[in-house]
Amino acid sequence: MSRLSSRPPAEAPFGRDYFERYYGHRHTRVASREDSLQLCRFIHAYAGFLAWPVRSILDVGAGTGRFMRPLTQLWRDARYTGVDVSEYACRKYGWQHKSILDLDRGRYDLVLCHDVLQYLDRRDAIRGIERLAARCRGLLYFSAMTREDWRENVDRSRSDNEVHLRSTRWYRRELGRYFRNLGGGVFAHRDAPIVTFSLHALD
Repeated sequence: MSRLSSRPPAEAPFGRDYFERYYGHRHTRVASREDSLQLCRFIHAYAGFLAWPVRSILDVGAGTGRFMRPLTQLWRDARYTGVDVSEYACRKYGWQHKSILDLDRGRYDLVLCHDVLQYLDRRDAIRGIERLAARCRGLLYFSAMTREDWRENVDRSRSDNEVHLRSTRWYRRELGRYFRNLGGGVFAHRDAPIVTFSLHALD
C-alpha cells in the first residue's frame, strides 16, 4: 500500500524498507504481479464497456509503479503521470514528488488512488477526495482499507496497521459527493458524460 501523508513530503517516512516489505518480498507483499495485472485488465475492460476513452492517467500514490506497465500496454496512447509522497519511490521510479493534497493542475480521463487515503486523518482524507474529484474528468479507481476489511478481509500479517480505519459507509458517503459508484472500485465523476443502466451503479 503506497502512503501519501498530510505531512510535508520531505518528512514522509516511506522508504526502501516499506516498499520491500509490502511490495518486494514474496512472503510479506500485499499483492502479486498477477493480482495487479488482473486488476488493470478489469479497469480497462470496464472502461471499454462504458465506451469511455482513456488518453490520460493519473496514478496517485504510484509507489513501485505496479499499474503503469499493464495500463500503458492496454492503453498504448495514454499519457501516464505518477505522483507519490515517498522520496525513495520518486527517485527510483521517476514519479513527481507530491502529496495528494498538492494536486493542483490537470484533468485526467482515469485517476487511480489505490490504498492511499487510510494514511490520512479525517480532515485531510476529505480534502484528498476533493482533490481527486478536481483532477478526474471521467473514471476513478479507488480503494482503501476500511474498518470492515481489517476485521474480516485482510491478511493482517501482510497489512500495515499504522493507518486510520474508517467505515465503508464513510468512504461511500464522501466519495458520493462527487462520484457515482459503479462497483468493483470503479467510480464515475458525476459531471462526466458516462451513461450506465440503473442496476449497474450502486447509487
